[in-house]
Amino acid sequence: MTQNAIDRKDKSTISMLIPFITSVIMYFSLIQHTERSSTSSTVLKCMPIFSLLFYVMLKDSKASRKANYHSRIFYGLVFSVLGDFLLNYELFEPGMGAFGVAQIFYIWAFGMKLNKLWIGTILYLTGFLAITLFFENLNTVIKICLPFYAILLLTMCWRSLARIDRSDVSTRSQIVCKIT
Repeated sequence: MTQNAIDRKDKSTISMLIPFITSVIMYFSLIQHTERSSTSSTVLKCMPIFSLLFYVMLKDSKASRKANYHSRIFYGLVFSVLGDFLLNYELFEPGMGAFGVAQIFYIWAFGMKLNKLWIGTILYLTGFLAITLFFENLNTVIKICLPFYAILLLTMCWRSLARIDRSDVSTRSQIVCKIT
């Protein structure tokens, strides 16, 4: 692939992410002017995830392996938007449950190849230390759910970071999130 082709691919990816970038800017600019549990705050909160869903639908996923990856990311985003919706209406436990399901889809999408155990070790140790700092001040439901959710979140972070292989990156955008 020539440098010119790589630059075009990067520009194409960036142009498809414009709705996401715009919605994030709108969210941070306007959310403090909305009342929680209102339609406007719900729309603002869910717009960035909807724009990522749009991005995933625009990506070419003809190959079977890519199609599986894209569909798992898509369903993870669907459960993420559901989690945002539920949290905005102060339904904490169901919202965290939706986010937990989203993390499972992301972990499934990222796979378990390229173990890079050192990344997982650092993440799990840091997570364990963070939980022990706050654990005593949490209510009972959170004390039960937080360790499970933390494991899912840290595993998703580990699996996403383990996918980065600088020797296999053909575009700058793949450094941020390796699509293939």
